[in-house]
Amino acid sequence: MVSKILRFIKIEHTAFSLPLLFTGAWMGAGHAWPSPGVLVGIIAAAVGARTFGMACNRIFDRRIDARNPRTAGRELPSGAMGVGTALAVALGGLVVYLTACALLNRWCLILSPVPLVPLLGYSLLKRFTALCHFGIGLCLALAPLGAFVAAAGHVDLTAEVWIFSAYVFFWLSGADIIYALLDIESDRRTGIHSIPAALGARRAQIVAAGSHLISLSALMLLLFLARAGWPAMLSMAVTLLFFGAMYLPWIPISKRFFPISTLAGVAGAITPLFV
Repeated sequence: MVSKILRFIKIEHTAFSLPLLFTGAWMGAGHAWPSPGVLVGIIAAAVGARTFGMACNRIFDRRIDARNPRTAGRELPSGAMGVGTALAVALGGLVVYLTACALLNRWCLILSPVPLVPLLGYSLLKRFTALCHFGIGLCLALAPLGAFVAAAGHVDLTAEVWIFSAYVFFWLSGADIIYALLDIESDRRTGIHSIPAALGARRAQIVAAGSHLISLSALMLLLFLARAGWPAMLSMAVTLLFFGAMYLPWIPISKRFFPISTLAGVAGAITPLFV
């Protein structure tokens, strides 16, 4: 059962969001590392929030997933897991998240409901708007802001962390558009809204590229403001290579999303640490 739950929430993907959180925490601590206790609390909050969001997403989408050959084998549509178990997983993630927020500091607890709104609702957007990809971008863009507050102990967010959050928002939103290329025909058949279904593969990739150009511009702005040296520039070059690889047509779309888009996000996330 444990292995089934871990597959259900894709726990391994949580690891790839940690650099975003750590960079936000590093910024919040004044370009230093917060205490190990704070870092552990941030990780626990991230795991709990992602578990809650992923479980709710799977519950809401179980009937849609059943009609898509690519997703029909997932735990809920295949019958390998019941809705009751999925709800228990979501509740468990919520408890872990709220407990971690309470232990971190007062502001984290006060603001804890804010990320829950997009986490709960982003999967519903595909029923109404092709801009749904930007909903999941918002979910992850809140992560470094939350980590900043956890490390700083206040809500005086700096321009630096806002710019970094913009990088995260446009990176993941663009990557999700590329991911949705896998489901163009299924989305059109089932009435699911997405940019690829609405615009077609070629124009959807243009939109994704525009989103990624904004993302990279935000990252380069951070480096410019920090007067970054060669280590950060080298990390930026690696980031550019991964971003470019997302648009190589001979690479399967599934690989362009994972691991390539994930590696692009991670490389960009750690770049500010080298300034």
